[in-house]
Amino acid sequence: MLTKQINTALTLSIIIGLSVTLYTDFYWEAISAFIAALSSAWWIWKRQWEHTGYLLLAILLPLSVKVSLSFGDLHLPAEALTVVLAFVTLLRLLVPLNLTLIKKHPLPLLWLLSFIPGIMMSEMPLVSLKFWVINGLFVFTFYYGFLLMASRGNPLPMVPFMMALVPVLMVGLAQFIKFDFNPVTISGLYKPFFYSHTMLGASLALIAGYSWRSSKNQKYWRFIAAFAALLVVLTGSRAALWSLAFMLVIWALMHLSQLWRWLLPVTLLVVYFSLFGTAKIQESIRYNSFESHDPQATLLETSMSVTNLQTDASNMERLNRWVSALRMFEERPMFGFGPGSFQFTYLSFQEKSLENRLTVRNPDSPPPGSGGSAHSEILLQLSENGIGTVIIFLVMIGRWVYFGFLRGTLDSPRTALFLALSTYLFHMQFNNFLNQPAFAFLFWGCAAYFDHQLRRDNHELLP
Repeated sequence: MLTKQINTALTLSIIIGLSVTLYTDFYWEAISAFIAALSSAWWIWKRQWEHTGYLLLAILLPLSVKVSLSFGDLHLPAEALTVVLAFVTLLRLLVPLNLTLIKKHPLPLLWLLSFIPGIMMSEMPLVSLKFWVINGLFVFTFYYGFLLMASRGNPLPMVPFMMALVPVLMVGLAQFIKFDFNPVTISGLYKPFFYSHTMLGASLALIAGYSWRSSKNQKYWRFIAAFAALLVVLTGSRAALWSLAFMLVIWALMHLSQLWRWLLPVTLLVVYFSLFGTAKIQESIRYNSFESHDPQATLLETSMSVTNLQTDASNMERLNRWVSALRMFEERPMFGFGPGSFQFTYLSFQEKSLENRLTVRNPDSPPPGSGGSAHSEILLQLSENGIGTVIIFLVMIGRWVYFGFLRGTLDSPRTALFLALSTYLFHMQFNNFLNQPAFAFLFWGCAAYFDHQLRRDNHELLP
């Protein structure tokens, strides 16, 4: 009976959509796309083909390119399939009505709901609404959808995603050869598939973290981990490279008892600051002359350039964005300026003393190489959504750290998932990629399988 009601509701939705499309040309592409997505979702839901859909999505995500449509830009064909699978996930949760999955894993949904006050108070309501919808699609498709897949015993499709990265890397290599291996060209080598080498570096670092622990049971993962780590180096992303080092420190600390995992780092920090204070750090910032974009710099020099705030334009601009985000949060601490609005509203909050060749003064004509938004997941949410969203996000992260690091064991299957997540827990202090489909797939997918594994194997630890 319920299935017939769903069929009737979907049929009426399609008829209404077609009627609107026929009698008005207002967003006819969006309406037609919605009808096609809803029809495809119904078919997949009816046939129970979600697993095939997710395998196909894992292959398509690295290979998709941005296409401009009348209602916005989409990464096609992956985002079209993402919409379809989001509808399928909703159908699975609602038919029959069973909110047990939501009750067991409420935090990502609460995080999404915390965007709503920011949308209502937004400087750019339509931009904020679109940004919220995109994040909602990713959370439902890549988190709750993967929770459903995990409950059926289907593995996280990491291998198909990695296989699809191969042609992307080959395109990057071909373009690098074309430009005579000039390191200045690294940032655009992987277009049109990855708009930024830093996002590709973050993706490869996450894969390396996952593969590092997986090699404990299956030896071939060692080669994947080593290859992914090498590719992180070749992408030239400093944050991705340091995130790998952070992940290895986490892995090393997990060999200790649960007490010493946090007590040892805290003790070392206390001893360091007791002996040297902040003098060494200030000296590193004041006298560091290494440049991140110096073609003659070694890997070590490029990595050490992160503390150069005197002449490195990339570092100065990143600090400028952080200052802008904090000033925006100070002005609107509760609800922010609206989800997705940072890149349009931060210009008047910039610090004059930090302006450099990458500073954006005209949003319609940014300097070459001056992309990104707040360059920090936390600061971006503070400036756009306010304190509520950040608190929920930090609680979600704190839960993973507690059960993955402080209470986790090296023998647990979820350790591979936590080590993967840990790379971004570091990287997100310097970049923000959760609104990018390929990276959102990896992040929310690992989070979903971690939470599923945790509740299945350690339910006695959970409230």
